[in-house]
Amino acid sequence: MRLGATAVLLATPFLTSCSDSGEAPLVAEEILQLNIEANQVVIGLEHYMTSEGIRRAYLVADTAFFLEEKSTVELRIVLVTFYDRMGQVTSILTSREATYDWDTGDMVAEKDVVVLNPHEGRRIETSVMSYDRAEDRIWSDAPTKMFEANGTVVEGTAFQSGSGLDEVELESARLVRPAEEPQGEQ
Repeated sequence: MRLGATAVLLATPFLTSCSDSGEAPLVAEEILQLNIEANQVVIGLEHYMTSEGIRRAYLVADTAFFLEEKSTVELRIVLVTFYDRMGQVTSILTSREATYDWDTGDMVAEKDVVVLNPHEGRRIETSVMSYDRAEDRIWSDAPTKMFEANGTVVEGTAFQSGSGLDEVELESARLVRPAEEPQGEQ
């Protein structure tokens, strides 16, 4: 897959640049200590996720740790923009961490996960969320809150949806705050 080759090209100058003494810079050692299993580290990763040649998502991460034996990339400070088949933005995901499987294109986002549908104003918040690239599906088995543009807030024990948050199914849904009533003329 091209992601691994691109990462090698991006990481190589960073990790192999040397000081005047010929020793590796200390900053590289400090970064590698964040994930001692990493074979490669990339600062400022950008990657397109595709399905059948169509761009499905655009992933940006502050730091990426490549774990070749597991065929995964551990990501920090993550932003993923999801697209429909016509190339229109359907939702935007942010999280503090994620694990991306470069063989399947699947991802698990963790820590302060937020998914926003900017067109409908719907937002989902949870602690962990999975993405299945082939099915274009997101879900979580963790407690979830859904915020609607009209002010409605619903909590659930889990959720599933397409990546665009178009048809969200919340398990054990409980209304926390009903929709805001429109203000009448005074």
